[in-house]
Amino acid sequence: MTKIDEYLKKAPKLTPAVLCYLLKPEQVLLGLRKKVSLGLGKNLITGIGGKIEQGESKEEATMREVEEEIGVKIQELRHVGKVIFFFPNKPSWDQEVHIFTSTKWEGEPKETDPIKPAWYSTDKLPLSQMWEDNHYIVPEVLKGRKINAIFLYDTEKTVAEYKMEVTKG
Repeated sequence: MTKIDEYLKKAPKLTPAVLCYLLKPEQVLLGLRKKVSLGLGKNLITGIGGKIEQGESKEEATMREVEEEIGVKIQELRHVGKVIFFFPNKPSWDQEVHIFTSTKWEGEPKETDPIKPAWYSTDKLPLSQMWEDNHYIVPEVLKGRKINAIFLYDTEKTVAEYKMEVTKG
């Protein structure tokens, strides 16, 4: 039995969340997390997103989070996957995250209290400043593929085990 299977037997409570990558030709918008809830991902670079609020669809949550975090109004979204994150030593961090991309939005990304956005070349991602799972997920998303994955982190905030299915977009 895998560590993931063992953890699943405990029926962990997952926080529903969303993540969005704004895309330009050969560029992706990521953000440095300055202010976070529960200490999750502070000072790491990630996509733009957050928790789904009661009564919101994942699309509505994505559009709200992007507007709140970087001041951009999404005009078109593409659902590219779902990733479950398990943190056995910090169960309050367990999440089910729906991932989206967008190539159409209104406005220019701007820094806010929680995040400092920046454009990165798709072939020079700041992986050393990102969660370890991004080494696996982001390159696939940037190739237009869809992701269905589970990542289990250990106490070191490194991936102890993962399962990932990648399909054509």
